[in-house]
Amino acid sequence: METFIVFLIKASIGTILFYLVYWFLLRNETYHNANRWFLLSALFTSVLIPLFPVQYTLLVEQGNASNLFVAIPDSFKNIPVINGQDQAPTGSIDWQQAILLVYFTGATIFLLRLLTQTIILIQLMFKNRIKPKEGIHIVENEKYGLPFSFFNVVFINPKFHTQENLPEILAHEKVHIREKHWFDLLFIELLTVIFWFNPFIWFFERSIKQNHEYLADKGVLAQGHPVGRYQALLINQLMGMQIIGVTNNLNFALNTNRLKMMTKTKTSRLGRIKFMWALPAIALLMFAFAEPAYKVNKGEPADPVSALKQGEKEFVVKGKVVQEETGKPLPGTSVIIKGTMVGTVSDIDGNFTLVDPNPKKGENGGYSTEVVLSFVGRETKVINAYSVANEMAITVPDIKMKEGVFVINPNDLIAPPPPPPPPSVKKDNNSQVPPPPPPPVIDEEEVFIIVEELAKYPGGFPALGSHIAEMQKKLTQSGKLSGKTRIAFTVSETGKVTNVKIVEQDNDEVGKAAASIVMNMKDWTPGKQRGKAVPVNYLLPITFK
Repeated sequence: METFIVFLIKASIGTILFYLVYWFLLRNETYHNANRWFLLSALFTSVLIPLFPVQYTLLVEQGNASNLFVAIPDSFKNIPVINGQDQAPTGSIDWQQAILLVYFTGATIFLLRLLTQTIILIQLMFKNRIKPKEGIHIVENEKYGLPFSFFNVVFINPKFHTQENLPEILAHEKVHIREKHWFDLLFIELLTVIFWFNPFIWFFERSIKQNHEYLADKGVLAQGHPVGRYQALLINQLMGMQIIGVTNNLNFALNTNRLKMMTKTKTSRLGRIKFMWALPAIALLMFAFAEPAYKVNKGEPADPVSALKQGEKEFVVKGKVVQEETGKPLPGTSVIIKGTMVGTVSDIDGNFTLVDPNPKKGENGGYSTEVVLSFVGRETKVINAYSVANEMAITVPDIKMKEGVFVINPNDLIAPPPPPPPPSVKKDNNSQVPPPPPPPVIDEEEVFIIVEELAKYPGGFPALGSHIAEMQKKLTQSGKLSGKTRIAFTVSETGKVTNVKIVEQDNDEVGKAAASIVMNMKDWTPGKQRGKAVPVNYLLPITFK
């Protein structure tokens, strides 16, 4: 669901950027047909770029593969969160769920609105029957006063439209039908259901309908109808009201600008160059929404491991990695063959495909390979993927990774002593510095590089130890504190310390004091999995003496 929210935001940004180009550069030009295709193309592009982002290659380097996480016992999750700044009750509704609830409620309302309007028109068509007239289909009804077209059908109220002004009305609606303006309306109405929260999608709807009327007016006048008579007909419709969103209405956007557009001097050919402004808008969106395609470096890894050699057959393992607690996918999970650096990364939906070039052959004729999955902040998972009867490709069940906790060693909080100065060496003019050893020869195959980073306290664990010592000194001034406690907390994607919990305590005083120390920490540098910030759980022992 997080991916869906990101898509909505990115597509909305695209509609805003393209509409600003239209509003400031194109809306007053007389290239109405070109404007029509610009508006439609802008909407298509705004939706397609986030769905199919441009990918760029990103070389990743060796990082620290963390296998230091242990699973959080269920008892941890049942411990109440300590109230404090940036803390939220564990039972509160997830913000993503709240946003999605509001979104789908609004989308349902607008979808019902569209369906209701469509059903009303279909009922009118069956009730009053469609009649052919001057090459088009007409439905005479008394429900609506204004004429309008719906797909290839024109709705007219005979009480308000005499035979005298009927030719201009039918000529107007014929343009809508001939140029298939109904497609534009259906497309934008569906987008208003999806992006109802974005005001610019409604601006697009109004501009598309307004441009339709410019095109229809141009088509009527091109048939030889007098400008003054036609404008008088439109002015007589001013008291009418637009009822149906998915229809073209004769009096839509009837203002001085529409009347002036009928007699406005045609924009010069040079004016078309303004449409070129769409190109930098597209380039900006493609650049902003581009996604990295990770490629491992063929250079020397920090700790070389023998790569697998190509065997006679390749064993393909497919699967999906999800969070055990919520079932949400874990994109960016490192998936490697155990004992090697041959691996891959799960995609945005948590799916992965791993190829073992040299699998083990089982007694039953199948193949097997051990797969290690790691994600910072999660317990490392090892699975044995196996097949039967010479099957060379399998799909394993969803792999659920447990939330983990990193236990901070108290010894890491102590700053190490400075290194001793190097001994002075007397230089011998005749001595030569030996050449550096040659780098180890590495197999030509690509090796998989694990890119995981734990959350970091500013200045490292020694700086965290100094913070604890200073806070302990202040807290012990107000009274005697003695005892041990262990505090669990989470460093969020933004580096904030959240979900502070007292896991163990000798007494209430030391527990509350330790919680206060943790809640007064500086913001951390968040943990990262292949460049994306992720939450990391920590367990910190604190002793008061």
